Amino acid sequence: MEGILRLDGPVYRFLMRGVELALLNVLFVLCSVPLLTMGASMSALYAVTLKMVRGEEGRIVHGFWQAFKSNFKQSTIVWATLVITSIILALNYILFPLYTGDFSVFILMGLILFSLICSIYFVFIFPYIARYTCTLKEAYVSILKLCLANSYVTLLTCCLVLGPAILALFSPAFLVIFFYLYIFIGFAFVAYISSFMMRNLFEKYEVK
Repeated sequence: MEGILRLDGPVYRFLMRGVELALLNVLFVLCSVPLLTMGASMSALYAVTLKMVRGEEGRIVHGFWQAFKSNFKQSTIVWATLVITSIILALNYILFPLYTGDFSVFILMGLILFSLICSIYFVFIFPYIARYTCTLKEAYVSILKLCLANSYVTLLTCCLVLGPAILALFSPAFLVIFFYLYIFIGFAFVAYISSFMMRNLFEKYEVK
């Protein structure tokens, strides 16, 4: 029992990790308040959690702020692109019932396909930018190839990251739970858990 409660024991390490994730979550929420900076905040969040799962995180605040500044331009461009694309897709879904032409099935299939691609980029592009120094074109191409070659991990990661938000849209009760959990630790916790899968995915294609 004494070994479990020691400063280097599992209970202490578990509690410290919880404190670090709570601090990281606060940084993410504060830096996402302007909405325009949410992309840079997500890149910074994953920059820290990807280091956490490798035991290389160092100082949380310093690591977050450095990643936020260094990835700001790329992440903001990507975030704006994803938001505009999502709005266009949402409008198409809203207007789709008004279409009575012969190609409605093909249009619906196209919308679903583009929605899946948009979801994949939303989940993976910011961790990829956080991990690698590359152009946006290289990031887009690499992510698509990587996710198509690892469909099971891609689906699991997308469900983990996007699943709670989708549930919250359809359940008012879950929306309240979602709000309180995510405002305190939820964003950082989900990023931390998904970083284990993303780390393994990325490392498969890294040059040894």
